[in-house]
Amino acid sequence: MTTASASALTKPEQIRVTRRSPAYWRVTIDNPPLNVMGPEMVKQFQQVMNALETDEQVRVVVFDSAVEDYFLNHSDFNTKIEDLTSIPQGPTGLEAWPDFLVRLTHLPVASIALIRGRATGNGSEITLACDMSFASREKAIISQMGGGRGDGRRRRPHGSTSAAHRPKPCPRGALELGRHQSRSGRGLRLH
Repeated sequence: MTTASASALTKPEQIRVTRRSPAYWRVTIDNPPLNVMGPEMVKQFQQVMNALETDEQVRVVVFDSAVEDYFLNHSDFNTKIEDLTSIPQGPTGLEAWPDFLVRLTHLPVASIALIRGRATGNGSEITLACDMSFASREKAIISQMGGGRGDGRRRRPHGSTSAAHRPKPCPRGALELGRHQSRSGRGLRLH
């Protein structure tokens, strides 16, 4: 098992990548006390994505948190907006964070969010972008005030005549297993 920072050149380290095996990576978010996301964390997420996309052996990536009661929260509102807007757009042509989310949805490995605390704003988005997410019954709080989807696009607004577009309730069995959300239908690297 090897552990590396998302970047040896950027500080402070807020994302840790642990290669538990060549096929299984663990990405740990660690920005105490609340795991809010600022420009440095966005850059580190981009570096993690670059590594995931270029590694031919990885099959599973699990996102978790080292901060008690917080998975990933909203953006850091105390940072300068210029620090965020100065990050170059990613390969998809989107800004850095939506670019990461879109690339995560297309990544040919199984992606899992392991939630043992608050996943609000950006945390909700990464949860939706992963193939699967598992949430603690006792500690998980998942919310998205802005109506995001995990891919940089917004959901269709709900109105009194849009019942067909409302999310369907999760089957009871899925809740009993602690499973929050799962997505399939794209090719994963299995061999």
